[in-house]
Amino acid sequence: MEKTILIVDDEAGYRDLLSLELGGHGFRVLTACDGAAAAEIAASSRVDLVITDMKMPRLDGLDVLRAVKSLRPEVPVIVMTGYAVEDRAEAAIREACAFLRKPFDITELKSAVLAVL
Repeated sequence: MEKTILIVDDEAGYRDLLSLELGGHGFRVLTACDGAAAAEIAASSRVDLVITDMKMPRLDGLDVLRAVKSLRPEVPVIVMTGYAVEDRAEAAIREACAFLRKPFDITELKSAVLAVL
């Protein structure tokens, strides 16, 4: 069965790049432009992995991680950020299955995805 990845980022360029890369490797990709939209998608669709940015409007990456885990604790979440690590990011790092600092090499992302799926 095809695995579904939800990509959450308020930057369209990252969403598009990750969608193309992961979709090209046989994954079904869903996208959300903010944390609130991601929580709605996670509640209504089957997802096997969530990749979320940390800093976003409405709900940040830690909120997304916790919303997903409250719905489906078995779903792994990868958190990525381009900002300095702060308290909320440190909590996300502890709770996520992987943490990527932007900009990252696409092979680093693929390795993280394959490690959890």
